[in-house]
Amino acid sequence: GWPFCRTPPPTDDASELAMIQKRVGKGDAAAINHLAGQHCFGYLGLTKDVPRAIELWTKAAELGSVEAHDSLGYKYYRGAGVDEDKPRGIQHWQEAAM
Repeated sequence: GWPFCRTPPPTDDASELAMIQKRVGKGDAAAINHLAGQHCFGYLGLTKDVPRAIELWTKAAELGSVEAHDSLGYKYYRGAGVDEDKPRGIQHWQEAAM
């Protein structure tokens, strides 16, 4: 589902990206997490940029996003786009589980 359910979903990538970035600018952890995923996979017309995704997931995790901790756990545990760091991955998964 659309993570920002108070407004109707946008009908094109540019509108969706603008809506997400507006929420990111307000420090919305869910929006920051969502934007990280878009950067990770190159969606919404963005260039695939895993380092930027990691940066955004880290910010979202610091703001309390369980989903961001889960994504960081996977990336670090598997070494997917970052240097493998199993203890760091496990730490993020533990944070997500709390």
